[in-house]
Amino acid sequence: MNTETSKQWAILTAVVVTQCAVPFMLSAVGVCLPSIGRDLGATAIQLTLVESVFLAVNAMFLLPLGRAADILGRGGVFLTGLAIFTASSLSLAFAPDMAGFLALRAVQGFGGAMTLATGLALLYDAFPPQTRGRALGISVAGIYLGISGGPFLGGVITTHMGWRWVFYLGMLPCLVSLAICLRNLDWRLRPKPGERFDWTGAVLCVLCIGLLTYGSAHTESMAGWVSMAGGAATLAAFLLVERASRSPLLDLRLFSDNRAFSLGMAAMFLIYSSAFGASFLLSLYLQCGRNMNPSEAGLLLAFQPLVQCLVSPFTGRLSDRLPVHLMAGSGALCVAAGLLLASTLDAGSGQGTVIAVLAVVGLGIGLFAAPNMAGVMSGVAPQRYGVASALTGQTRTLGMTCGMVLITLVISHFVGNRPLGAEVFTQYHTAMRLLLTLFGCTCLLGSVLAFLGAAKPHASRSQEKP
Repeated sequence: MNTETSKQWAILTAVVVTQCAVPFMLSAVGVCLPSIGRDLGATAIQLTLVESVFLAVNAMFLLPLGRAADILGRGGVFLTGLAIFTASSLSLAFAPDMAGFLALRAVQGFGGAMTLATGLALLYDAFPPQTRGRALGISVAGIYLGISGGPFLGGVITTHMGWRWVFYLGMLPCLVSLAICLRNLDWRLRPKPGERFDWTGAVLCVLCIGLLTYGSAHTESMAGWVSMAGGAATLAAFLLVERASRSPLLDLRLFSDNRAFSLGMAAMFLIYSSAFGASFLLSLYLQCGRNMNPSEAGLLLAFQPLVQCLVSPFTGRLSDRLPVHLMAGSGALCVAAGLLLASTLDAGSGQGTVIAVLAVVGLGIGLFAAPNMAGVMSGVAPQRYGVASALTGQTRTLGMTCGMVLITLVISHFVGNRPLGAEVFTQYHTAMRLLLTLFGCTCLLGSVLAFLGAAKPHASRSQEKP
């Protein structure tokens, strides 16, 4: 293995570790919440903030950090984010009270945003076009490995060693990644001549995502709807500012001049909003309708991301050879089939049917994710890789948030404020079937968009490394 290849795989290893660590810290901590609450004397509201603070901060800063990385240097922003994420992970294990824990959780989300905003761009910088699909597939597998392993490992570690050890042990792979980055990345921060950072756009972007995130989590109150209206108004102001700016945070021509990018991002939004929402619905179905405890339901639901993790490297490698829009469209069709099959589940459905649903959805997302990502990035100019990388993360997060808002509205209509349980399973089942049918149709639309997103290479491709 020559020096250049060794460096490529070292960078891929560092990116995969962080792509795995961020969702692991999200999913594993969810299992630890009761133990954290008991030790730190947390209220129920404070416990709900543990996850929402991390997600909100992560989503709010992705785009500004992606643009900053394009200007200052992606390696330096990635390494700084990794250092912040690692240090905050260790600090969380020593948190003295819940207020300190939530503050550190926000810092951890900010560090995670720095790595997620730059990880994909680093892969595109390191790998030539003919092997990028394989690198993307392995990177996507890291995300699903963190999602699937988090609940199981978090539960085992918390049960036998205590919740603080989730942060001790979760920090160790990040230290390895830090060592790899220091040796293989150009991590010096050097502003590019003539490039300016759009501070007005950055403030509007952070404010918009913050208002929308808060509002989507409080749709039961008028304050939530006012917040969402404010987020929509801020989004309109952001688009007007970006259109007029000479150095925009988000160059809107990424969407208007690049069909592969715009259609691929739209397909990504639809697929992830539907698939994430379906996982939430199936979790409640297994516990309310099948009388499974949370551990049993979580173990069964982990089958889907496990399939995604196994399939993604294979489909990533194929995307170096086959038309990515055809692969992504086929994967979206597979997801749609799985969700429509899920809409037929009832209290008497066998466990084999549930596993089949999870396998089909997992296979579909595994087929969709890496090829769609390759298609989205195929027409982006190298100097905008950071922004494009950040937008993919924001699109996934926004999609999942919108899926949950829709679920909240429909369930509140059919079930009301009654606690979810066996006594309201009939009403819940009606809502679940309606939502899963809607999500299946949404994925069919996503497949059409993915099929239409044939890429035309960007003119700047010649500037890339061979």
